[in-house]
Amino acid sequence: MRKPEKLEELLKAAHNVVLRDGVARLTLELVAKEAGVSKGAVLYYFPTKNALIGEMLKTYLDCHRAVWMEAASRLPEGPGRITRAWIESVRCPSEMESRGDAGMLASIANDPELLGLLRERVASWIEELKNDGLDPLNLLLIRSAMNGLKFSEMMGIDPPMGEERARLIDHLLKLATPETSHEP
Repeated sequence: MRKPEKLEELLKAAHNVVLRDGVARLTLELVAKEAGVSKGAVLYYFPTKNALIGEMLKTYLDCHRAVWMEAASRLPEGPGRITRAWIESVRCPSEMESRGDAGMLASIANDPELLGLLRERVASWIEELKNDGLDPLNLLLIRSAMNGLKFSEMMGIDPPMGEERARLIDHLLKLATPETSHEP
């Protein structure tokens, strides 16, 4: 019987390998070594490298969605609620969120089918945001800024840090608040 704790341990080991060695060097052998288990133990959970990468991506997407919906549950109903929750969900990225970045990179690099899964999930999230009652141009600006933030952090290309990042998040929240979204 597969144990969720072991699955989580192997996913964490895979993340560590990707962060340390890069996506191209991710192997089931390295994951086994990182986790301190046999390759057979890894194969029990993941018959192929792509199966491992797919699970990394799915875990990331599920975690991201859960954090986002948890943030939404704390906000009052009304226009912009889902968008503000999305913005708030990246204010303090969890370890799982940062680990998910490795899974996203690995999936994009290794399997176009998994890229399709990512596109499908994101497309459904965008539809949800489009139905959140915000001005479409403000929403496009928010989405573009959020995507840029995620990309710069994922790739380590001059991401905003500290106070600068916090100010960006606060500004995006203002854009997602209908009563202030039209102010210059």
